[in-house]
Amino acid sequence: MSVRWDAVVKNKTFWSSRLVPDVAAAAPEAAVAGAPVEVQVWLFGGLAGPEMTNPLTLRFAGRCVLRDVIDELGRRLGPDFLRTLVSESGESFNTCRVFLDGEPAKDMATPISGGPAAASVEIILFREIEGG
Repeated sequence: MSVRWDAVVKNKTFWSSRLVPDVAAAAPEAAVAGAPVEVQVWLFGGLAGPEMTNPLTLRFAGRCVLRDVIDELGRRLGPDFLRTLVSESGESFNTCRVFLDGEPAKDMATPISGGPAAASVEIILFREIEGG
């Protein structure tokens, strides 16, 4: 499957972040420390396929970081899938882009806090012909 980067990103935000209603603006509840965290993971490019459900919903018992989301994806989707996202040392590859709530995430230690709405993690994998 081939997906063009400009087909999923517009004005520096992912299309999926525009589809989710702005619950935070409607309900200004603060994130509660230790509250369960729900994350919707959207996969694009070489990661998406007809057998893949988009979005995948992950639930964590409490505070988590982006690395926890990637690790859980590896557990659910297998080691081959995980090797497409991260190197042996655990760093993300240059061909993989990760966004948290529509913003680029460069650090795997980026915290994801619980709140009234699920966090959104978008991951796209570029192949040589899809890059830019």
